[in-house]
Parts: sequence; structure tokens; C-alpha cells
Amino acid sequence: MMATSVARTLVYVPLIGFRPAGTRVLRERAETTANGTKLMVLAVAATPDRTDVVVEWERTGDPATCPPDSQLLVHTNMAPLEKGLTAELVIGLSRHDAVSMRRRAMQVSHPSIGAIDALIFPPLQDSAEAGELHGREGPNEWRVPFSLAPGHSNASALAVEVVRDGVAVRVQALARYGAEVIIELGIEAPHQIRQVGTPIPTPSRFSSTRDDDHRARTQEHRRVFGEPSRPIRLEDDRGNRTDEVGRLFTHEPQQMATGRPFISRFLVAFAAPSVAAKKATLVVPFVELNDLGPSTSADLRGVPLDRQLGEHRFRIVATEQHGADQRKVVLEIPASTQRPRFVQPARMEGSDPAFAWERHALDAPPPGHDAIWMATKVGDPPIVTFTGAVLRVDGPLLLELPLA
Repeated sequence: MMATSVARTLVYVPLIGFRPAGTRVLRERAETTANGTKLMVLAVAATPDRTDVVVEWERTGDPATCPPDSQLLVHTNMAPLEKGLTAELVIGLSRHDAVSMRRRAMQVSHPSIGAIDALIFPPLQDSAEAGELHGREGPNEWRVPFSLAPGHSNASALAVEVVRDGVAVRVQALARYGAEVIIELGIEAPHQIRQVGTPIPTPSRFSSTRDDDHRARTQEHRRVFGEPSRPIRLEDDRGNRTDEVGRLFTHEPQQMATGRPFISRFLVAFAAPSVAAKKATLVVPFVELNDLGPSTSADLRGVPLDRQLGEHRFRIVATEQHGADQRKVVLEIPASTQRPRFVQPARMEGSDPAFAWERHALDAPPPGHDAIWMATKVGDPPIVTFTGAVLRVDGPLLLELPLA
């Protein structure tokens, strides 16, 4: 498989992603404060199709708390536009309401609370060089003037693809930016895309985060989550290997219409290889899919029980109390020769709508089987319903990339 550079350059916008040449970007960060809450504009990417804006909110105090009746910095608020906030871009006499707004991260630590949000607005006028972001919640209003500048063409579009078991993994763009290499990946599959490798979770970086604090948090994440991780890796032609250091997801719908394939796009970042490296291989350890069609129920009083999700079999071998109000359900998954390979039920739901989806490995599974456990609340009678099958496309999936 050969890497193919597409004959066009792109603009890489930190915190947002790859955009076409001609994209206008934020000239410098801007901020304002209203009623003790600061609003910062961190990044803007204005293209002919849309305008992306990334903002950060911060409130300090001892202790830091939200104003009465405010939902803005409540930790469960993942969609602020649905909780009373309004946002618009004002360009001259034109006003553009936000199309969507999604919370990327929350921070609750002494002496501050904060959040990072990604907003999408309609496209701006081609001649726009400045604007103002307006945010409003109840009696509080924020107005942040900002200016735009042409973005530097600092990235390349690529067309590199590997296909296995009906799943396509594509590298679509690459940039060297500062001390990192940023790669845009696109996954296309016949079922919902569940996960691509298992990276170590990366702590979010806020404007108030000190370098030493961020390093300490990153080291702690690696200590806690490092053992079971299987991150995406970059191997250059100088023999150096580096694991991913962060991802940025678009959070766009995977399937735009019924019957269409599922597509997931995200950015993955690596510590930049030596400038002497001219080529590299991206190593994707696996891709997992959710086939959410099949389902089956089980009364846990009858354990052990054999169950089937479509053509995929598994056995419930034991249950036990887990924490104050959950039951741990132990499953044996027979060794599979199918491709993709069945690895677990996608969901297990008992009496709580917050279904279990995460699997945990047993220390000593039976020979020839994978043994896992999932936990959820159950009612009386103790009936659980399993929905969907997780199918794994095993790697490594290799994609050769130019670095020069």
C-alpha cells in the first residue's frame, strides 16, 4: 500500500482540525467577563461551508460556584444551547445563531470551575475580518470582539487506505505542528463504530492549567490506564516508535441517512518524529463495531445460561453482588473464527436505563474462552437484556505515510 498525497494543501487549526486553504482563523485569543464568569474565544475556523468556534468558560472563587439558577457550568450540561444559553456571531449588521454547541470538557477544581465548548455557526461573509461573539444566559450577557486572519497552508491532504473485513481505515490529512504530528483518520464500516484501539485517556488542558500540573495529571493517567491500553502507534523510518498523545473527535453523526455506511472522523496526535524521518507507518491495533440489531433476555436465577445474539453465542456462568446496588454478571465468550470477531454483547440493561456497556477481563479465563464481566442494577425478578454484538476487526492495520 502506497501513500498518495492529494494535490492540495490544507489549514490545520488547533482545537478544531483540518480545513481547506483560504480558511480564516482567529488572530489572537479574546475574552470578557460578566458577573464573575469569564468567556474566552480560543479558536475560530471560518470556511465557505461553516464557522467553527471553540470557547472556554471559567469562574473562580472560594469555593467556585455557579450563580443561582445558572446551568452554564453544571457538570451534567453537555448541550448548553438546550439549557438556556443562546449564542450568536455578529459580523457588521449580520447576525448568525449557533447551529450546535457541544461540551468537550469540564473542570472542577479549587479554586475554579470551567468548561470548553465547541460551537458551529453558518458561514460568514468572505470579506469578514472581525466579529463579535455574543453569549447570553438569563440576565448575564458576554460580548467578545475578535479579529480574523488568513490561515497558513501548513498541512497536506492524503489518500491512504487499508480495508479489512468490510471496514476501511483512511488517513485523510497530516500536519507537523509545533512538537507534534497531527493525523486525521476516517473509519467507514457497515455498523456503528464503537472504538478504534484503546488509548490512554488524556486530561483536558484548560487555560489556567499550569505546565507542571498538566504533566502530573498526564503521568497519573498513564499509571492508572496504561496497562490495558492499546493505542494507535506511529513508527518512522528511523526505527523510532511513539504512541498517540491525544485525540480530537468531531462528534458529528456517524450515519447521515438510513442505509448509508457509518463514518467516524477524528484527529490523533503524536510527538513529532525527527526532521530526518521521511516516512512513517501508522499502526491501528483494532477497530470495534456495534451491531445493535440482535437482542436476548435472561433471568439470572437460572444461571448458568446459554444465550445467543444473532449468530453469536455466549454463556452466563455466574453473578455476584457488585458495590451497593449492582450485580456483576460473568460471561464466557467462546473462541471465534468469524471475521469480524464477536467479543461481547454491546449492552446489558437491567432495571436502570443507564445500561452497562464496558467489559472487564477476568484474571483466569477458561481455556479456549474469553471471560469478562459487566455490571448493572437489576430488579425483581433479576432479568437483564443484552442488546447488540460487539465485533472486532483485529489488527494491526498498517498505513504508510510521507513525513517530508
